[in-house]
Amino acid sequence: MASEVRRSETHLTPSRANFMILVMTAVLGFVGLGYIGALVGYLVPRKGEGARPQSLGTVSATGVGDQQYTGGVAGPFVYDATGRGDAQGLYVVQNGSSVEMVLEQTCTHLGCPVAWTAASNTFNCPCHGSVFNKTGRNIGGPAPAPLHKHNFHVQNGQLIVEGRQG
Repeated sequence: MASEVRRSETHLTPSRANFMILVMTAVLGFVGLGYIGALVGYLVPRKGEGARPQSLGTVSATGVGDQQYTGGVAGPFVYDATGRGDAQGLYVVQNGSSVEMVLEQTCTHLGCPVAWTAASNTFNCPCHGSVFNKTGRNIGGPAPAPLHKHNFHVQNGQLIVEGRQG
């Protein structure tokens, strides 16, 4: 009796159709891995974000850089915290002749840019009506938290912003 050689049920016979199935599976697998890698890169924060120091200009009794104080607040200034072009707006709040604090322009409700209104001494959000006082504390509207403060120091007359406070 001659012995019979049987192929496994899972073994693919070489053909053009089977080759194309294998190639398309590999291509779609690599595309899927690319999407997963992009998603993970988006979700995992980079170390040191927001810690890039930047000068906003020379501090004087009348303003900072080319922005004059209006009701004790100068700005908004453009601040690129990461160096990648994702700029934020900042306001500088004055206390007498010195800088008291640096506040972020972004509303804590949904991220709209707030505007300083010197007549009412408040920051007002045009999107949903949140209102913040001069120190950034929320006093009206749906905002759940005060405006974010940024670390800063004055060095050789320059106001250096160092990133958002933790």
